[in-house]
Amino acid sequence: MDDKFLYQLREQPDTEFVKNLYRELSQNHREPDWRAKMNTHTLIRSKSLVRLTTLLVISLVAIMTISPARAFVSAQITNIAGQLFKATEDYPGDDYPDDVEVIEPRVLPLGEALSIFPYDIHLPSNIPSEYVLTGDNVRVYVGDAAGPFANTIEFAWLSNNNEGFTLRITDRDWNIIGEVIAPDSTEEILLGDNHPAALIQGGWDADNKVWNNNTGVRLRWSVDNLGYELMGTDSEQLIEIALSTFE
Repeated sequence: MDDKFLYQLREQPDTEFVKNLYRELSQNHREPDWRAKMNTHTLIRSKSLVRLTTLLVISLVAIMTISPARAFVSAQITNIAGQLFKATEDYPGDDYPDDVEVIEPRVLPLGEALSIFPYDIHLPSNIPSEYVLTGDNVRVYVGDAAGPFANTIEFAWLSNNNEGFTLRITDRDWNIIGEVIAPDSTEEILLGDNHPAALIQGGWDADNKVWNNNTGVRLRWSVDNLGYELMGTDSEQLIEIALSTFE
């Protein structure tokens, strides 16, 4: 017995069946390629995200090793007497590039200085007798040449041993700058009944790279859209002098 009957009796399959079978086999054959492409795309995207995340972490660590940047990030924003401050324990930065432009003021007698300053101001009337305001102690910054210090005037009352206090008046908005201060170095006080002021103790000691609250006192307040800053060493004396600007 031979096997010819296996071929002689074989019938051709139905045409529709052949098409459906071919379609099914083709789809099953292509599916692994499609999945491989999807897996490759997912893998590439995952690697890209890992690289991006690593880069961001490295950049953040690098930035936070720079003390001024760390001070800015860690600073606590606080409003004292209507003025914004950034309180931080970190180093705020006191290193400046060598090419800083030095802006020199105009040193004038009191009357001439007041005549070119564009605003009416209130000078203190209660000045201790040992302090004197001389003609070379009035400095004015006006015009384009004054740059960021434009519309600022400074008065220095000095004693015979060069001790004294300074009053600076400006139209600059302190809230745009947001001065960096040491925590617990600044408090709000009232000048009279309705004039809040910020009393700032000390500042940054650039030589020793530490905050020092025992190196001077500043008193800051605002009147008629002008900022007043009184600088000295005795807070009670500064308050008395500041009160006399309202008389």
